[in-house]
Amino acid sequence: MTSNERFLFVQRRRIEHDKWCEGIRIERDPGTEYVMNWIQNYACNFRLAWNNSLCCQCSHYRECGLNVLKECNRHETRSIII
Repeated sequence: MTSNERFLFVQRRRIEHDKWCEGIRIERDPGTEYVMNWIQNYACNFRLAWNNSLCCQCSHYRECGLNVLKECNRHETRSIII
């Protein structure tokens, strides 16, 4: 999986997580409008956070990469395919 594919995987997970939390808060599905608003309001900052995180190079990115951590006890570097 390329670094861009890893990023897109994690970004989708983050959007799903945030959408789920919003759905719990408002007690209904926030719908696709929430996703479009998330992309417009948070996608750029999420990309920057991802690029500056340990997660983008970690073999555990599928489990916890959506947290875009700068410090992590589980961090294990994996080979990156471009």
